[in-house]
Amino acid sequence: MSVAEMPVDDVYSSGYLESGEGDISFPKEILAEVERPGFREFFKKPVDVFDTVIISDIHLGSKVSRTDALLDLLERVHFKRLIINGDVFDSINMPRFTRYHWKVLSRLRRLTDQENHQEVIWIRGNHDGYSDLLTQLLGIKVYNEYVFSWNNKKVIVLHGDIFDTFTSNHTLISDIADYFYRLSISLDPVKMRVGRWLKRNSKTFIRNTVKVRARALTHAQHRKADIIICGHTHHAEDVRQDGRRYLNSGSWTDSPAHFIGLTDNEISVVNYL
Repeated sequence: MSVAEMPVDDVYSSGYLESGEGDISFPKEILAEVERPGFREFFKKPVDVFDTVIISDIHLGSKVSRTDALLDLLERVHFKRLIINGDVFDSINMPRFTRYHWKVLSRLRRLTDQENHQEVIWIRGNHDGYSDLLTQLLGIKVYNEYVFSWNNKKVIVLHGDIFDTFTSNHTLISDIADYFYRLSISLDPVKMRVGRWLKRNSKTFIRNTVKVRARALTHAQHRKADIIICGHTHHAEDVRQDGRRYLNSGSWTDSPAHFIGLTDNEISVVNYL
């Protein structure tokens, strides 16, 4: 029986998702950072608690998913609401999940416990496939798009794949390019020099990133939104145009990983680990 076919209680008791705190084993370089980050360089003052943290493109099940850095963030960064903007999974292929991939799901489940008073929003991404799985296991509602008000501004959050016509129209080319990009990361997982070079110099990647941004801003204008936030491109950015703002939360397959943090009156793309 696959995990997707298991009753929820059986999944918890099987050890796939631990109900207790567990022992998360971080790499030495992460353990060395004993102080909780304050993010002073991204905001005007240190941030103790974020109103909202937005992450995307975790790609659990992939060898390049940086679950070590993500677990560090989920344990040490305080927030009232977490928005996961798509592609939690690389694919629903449970045998490919490592212990750390299951630790991420376990940590997300603990966030949804009522006593934690934290809200978790999940927005469907193009890789998420059987999206009801996370709802069944973790009790997280799934959205195609999430709209909320922040600092007297209308904010739209969606994964962004609907703006990516190249990937949907050229699936074979996209799959081949994605394979070589992931291979480059797996060969140099710490500095990711080849992967970064490929992203900087790939005309297709740059052109696609620009198109997703432009179409997202057009969508924001049509919906009369002040801010639109996407993932999907794996390219973190913060762009202002014609009185509107486009932010992209990057991914948790690259180094550094990124998230978008919202305080009471500021929003910024943050480099993490």
